[in-house]
Amino acid sequence: MLTPLEAFYSAVKQHKNEIYLRQPSNGLFTEYSWGKVAEIATNIAYQLQQQGVVPGDRVAIWSKNCAQWIMSDLAIMMAGAVSVPLYPGQSKESVEYVLQHSGCKLIFVGKHDNQQDVIDTIPSGLPVVAFPYYSGPAQFSWQQWQDTASPESFLASEPKLTDIMTLVYTSGTTGKPKGAAHTFGAYAFAANNFIEQVGLNVQDRAISFLPLAHVAERMIIEGQSLYGWFSISFVESLDSFARDITNIRPTLFFAVPRLWSKFQESILQKVGGQKKLSRLLNVPVVGRLIKAKIRKGLGLDQAKLCGSGASPIPRSLIEWFDGLGIQIMEGYGMTENLCYGTINLPGARKVGSVGKPFFQNEMKISDAGEVLFKSKALMREYYLSAEQSAQAIVDGYYHTGDKGRIDEDGFLFITGRVKELFKTSKGKYIAPSAIESVLLAHEFIEQACVMGSGRPQPVAVLELSETAKGHDKAEIARQLTEFLTQVNDKLEHHERISQLILATRPWTVESGFITPTLKVRREAVETSFLGLADEQENLICWQHADEAPVN
Repeated sequence: MLTPLEAFYSAVKQHKNEIYLRQPSNGLFTEYSWGKVAEIATNIAYQLQQQGVVPGDRVAIWSKNCAQWIMSDLAIMMAGAVSVPLYPGQSKESVEYVLQHSGCKLIFVGKHDNQQDVIDTIPSGLPVVAFPYYSGPAQFSWQQWQDTASPESFLASEPKLTDIMTLVYTSGTTGKPKGAAHTFGAYAFAANNFIEQVGLNVQDRAISFLPLAHVAERMIIEGQSLYGWFSISFVESLDSFARDITNIRPTLFFAVPRLWSKFQESILQKVGGQKKLSRLLNVPVVGRLIKAKIRKGLGLDQAKLCGSGASPIPRSLIEWFDGLGIQIMEGYGMTENLCYGTINLPGARKVGSVGKPFFQNEMKISDAGEVLFKSKALMREYYLSAEQSAQAIVDGYYHTGDKGRIDEDGFLFITGRVKELFKTSKGKYIAPSAIESVLLAHEFIEQACVMGSGRPQPVAVLELSETAKGHDKAEIARQLTEFLTQVNDKLEHHERISQLILATRPWTVESGFITPTLKVRREAVETSFLGLADEQENLICWQHADEAPVN
């Protein structure tokens, strides 16, 4: 089995002049061939060694996605070092902890929404290599490094499959981030099997916009490209996203539920609402034309695989896109197994499930109802955390912390989180994620967080969608009251929601309510909102969180 670096060299040998990476700037794409990427990465690797980086040293990458991100990752491999990716928007405390815990020797820094926060966070004394998009203090320039040719005598490192390739830190929703140590062999195993099972090849095109620091984007986009040899295009900015995706027309498109929801809102706004769209789709010829126009308008008319992951996607949203001829393939994985869990695929898909296990991936449900995985994609350990490693992997199986069930056809259904279960004052346990999934079916609801430990009945805190913000408060309250009645009728009595708390502040990474991996920070939401349930008896409560949660 080839290491990721060996797979890259094979691509360079066979497709040297073909385009690998496409980086937009001011609306124009700079294209890098496989051969050019190899040349630049080799030059960067040489400079790393000149700065004293030796095999096994840790080197951080802190940037939004760009061509330099992947080239720096390759250069770190060539230098024999271990990459430590950081999330754009990651809190100061978290970044400082990861850099200190991993012992990083140097950091690549690129584009960020708030450059000053980045400048204030980087520890003094840590050498910085500035990507072209970063203008803060830096000891070294990417441009200068890439333009300085490495000598012919330079020999790139040849890592073994058993060597540690990367430390991928968790988002730290339940405490300090943990660094999952992944070997070259684990990465190679997962990427090879991804390619074989998904069926991508050199003719495909991917678009990269979800954080490459997240293991899903690192595997599904970067990992598969190294073994499938297809091209990757990047997005210039949030404002240019729609333009970029329609220009790229990817054949592989992987997004999170929040983006699929935004797509839905945008479509409904343009056509004049759900009733009008449904009426148009029911007209045979017109319906086909409308579907084709919507797919082309999204830039997904040539996509052969559209995926969703990182958090649960409502079944209703998948079914809605099915009606447009866009089949969303939901998958399931985690940092600790390189996202190598389960997947739905065309012809092997069951809406509501997260799919079947990937090849050579053992899956079972424990006596406690927890989902367990065993494969060669598992991390070696949590870096410098032997006790946590022993708790996470028992008898070769990784304990996911998710509760689930496997149906008669082998499809996995996630039913909740083991640690997210809470008990009401009536002694009944509540699994919040299942209720949240039902709530997210309403077009007015962007995010939902069900809580209420020690209370008679659960309450739900909701972030309103852009669609809801186009209506007045009375109309929002009326529709959500009617919807809650429908939802509660389908729930067990102890699960029924007693109150809806409507948040007016957006839930973002910066506000502290969302993790860098786009998961809701339950503790932060509960701290900021739950007290309102004690203050008011109204079914619908409007709340503006006056204080940001503690990171």
